Order: sequence, then C-alpha cells, then structure tokens
Amino acid sequence: MSNSANRALLLLFFLVSFSTQAAAYNSVVAFGDSLTDNGNLGRFTNNALWVETLAASLSLDLYDFAYSGATTDDFNIAPGYPDKGLQWQLNHYYTTLMSHSVSLNDALFTVWAGANDLEINRFYETAAHNIGTALESLYNDGARNFLVLNLPDIGVTPRFIDQMTIPPLPAPQMTSSQATQWTIGFNDALANVVTTFETPHTDINLYRLNVRKAFNDFSAGTPEWAELFWIDGFHPSSKGHQLIAHTALTQLGLVPAPTSIVLIASSMIVIARFRRKQA
Repeated sequence: MSNSANRALLLLFFLVSFSTQAAAYNSVVAFGDSLTDNGNLGRFTNNALWVETLAASLSLDLYDFAYSGATTDDFNIAPGYPDKGLQWQLNHYYTTLMSHSVSLNDALFTVWAGANDLEINRFYETAAHNIGTALESLYNDGARNFLVLNLPDIGVTPRFIDQMTIPPLPAPQMTSSQATQWTIGFNDALANVVTTFETPHTDINLYRLNVRKAFNDFSAGTPEWAELFWIDGFHPSSKGHQLIAHTALTQLGLVPAPTSIVLIASSMIVIARFRRKQA
C-alpha cells in the first residue's frame, strides 16, 4: 500500500474516532477561577484559554461559570471583586443550562480551583474538601462526566520566586518553598478526595488532569520557561493553556477535529523545540 493511501486511512481512522468519542458529550461546562474564566470577570491570558481550546477542538458549546479570584468556597480574594467562588457558581449554573436544554448527564464538567485558596493561606485540606463537595453537588444534579485538574507548582511561578505584586493582589503571603509545599499537599489531598468521590459512584466517567506533571516537564526559573508559560508572573500564557488543552484531550482519549489538530500541533512543535533546547 502506498504512503498516500496509508495517510488517508490514518486520517479516516482519526476522523471516525473523533466523531464517535466526541459524540459522548453535548457540551463543556466549566467551573473555577481565572485559570478558566473566559470573560465573566476578565481574561488573564493573551489568547485562548485551555477550556476554550478543549471545547472548540471537540466542536462543543462551552458554558463557562468560572470567575477570576474565586476560591473553592463562596468568596473572592480580589478587593472589589464580587464573591462568586466555586460554591456560588454551583448554586447558579443550573438555571442557565436548563434554559439551553443541556442534558447534564451528557455534558463534560470541568473543575479547576484551589490556587486562590493558597493566596489566602487556607488549609489545603479544606480547599480539597470543598472541591469534593462541588463534585457531589454536580453528581446530585445529574452530572456524570467529570474532568478534575490539579495545580501546577505555584511556588515556582515568577510571582512567588520574585515575590511579585500583581494588582489587585498584594505581594504573596508565602515564600516560594512554602507555596511549593502547599501545592504538593493540596494535590495529594485532592487526589484522595477525588478517589473518595469516584469509588461509590460507579456510573460516572471521571478524568484527572495532572497539570503539575505537565508543567514539570520543563525547567523552572529559566527566561525561556517564564516566557513560555507565564503572561503576568502568575497566569499561564496561551502556550501554557495550549499545553493544558493538549493534555486534557489526551487524558480524555479524544482526537481533536482536523482544524484544531493544526492549532494544537503548532503549539506542541514550539514546546517540543523548547524541550530539545533544555535537554
């Protein structure tokens, strides 16, 4: 068989796989903070967010309820921002989805929160517990498909390495090493909470996205690393968001649509070149 025929068959396989797997979901429903907020209280990146790329890659509608500054409970850490934390979001999303006739058991629900709890030095066990409460609430509403993200090593972000002030936030309350230890503790606690949620609910599809591992593939602290991932010292750049989206698609076992393959592939070429440079 010719190479062109092989390529055609491979493309056909990808398209069939994508159509079959993406059909499992009718939409993406997102909760969290500025890492996911696509305009409710601003955009803290320089292009598409990870969740926007994820939804676009699967040709799904995105319902984004995340609010910048949100903690895992009801509150917001930024002075003057409305208190629309994770628990508040869960108390207000349902009506919107029902008005759009979204079937909850066919939607993909993403939950990514916790970074702002670190900013106020909340016990990481409490933050992880709050996310567990959120998952149970979504399950009781009818959600059955979940994507839960952990945190990258916040201690090695430029904000904590250089003790940067990022308005409206003051300088960090923790040192870089303290923030790293908090992140490790939170991620471990979150893993336990997610397992506790998953074990009795045998009717769910739950995926864990290890953002810490994805970012740890790169050498922290170098100028190239800072430019690649951080737009303001704390929030990921578009390249960082593209890496998260790529990791999410891989974790979900989904093949993106052809137009999105070009978008993601181009970003991954840049990342691959950077990895070779670091090697």
